[in-house]
Amino acid sequence: MKNKKLIILFIVLTVIILALSLLLHKKNDELSRQQIKVINAGYNPQDKCSGPKEIFYEDDNYVYSFPCIQSSSTYVKFPNGNKMLVIKALEEEKVTIDELESAGLIINKDKK
Repeated sequence: MKNKKLIILFIVLTVIILALSLLLHKKNDELSRQQIKVINAGYNPQDKCSGPKEIFYEDDNYVYSFPCIQSSSTYVKFPNGNKMLVIKALEEEKVTIDELESAGLIINKDKK
């Protein structure tokens, strides 16, 4: 009888710890997404961009493109200091297009 109570107590504590861990992980993701920065190593927004625009993302309603070819030089910098190419960050769902726009990414947004 005493063993059953211990097992039930252990299960309840495990569930509570897992729930708290998930909540903290979700909150940490939300906080880190709010503090991203966009870094473009090859293009200065003050200069005119030469060349064709470069499509880098699509959703159900829009096609998003850079004003010129720059996908290999445009990064997202996360609060922990890590950097990732914008295209890869979108593919891996580390950021959303809205977060990138809010962080100052210059893009063209064309309706499908």
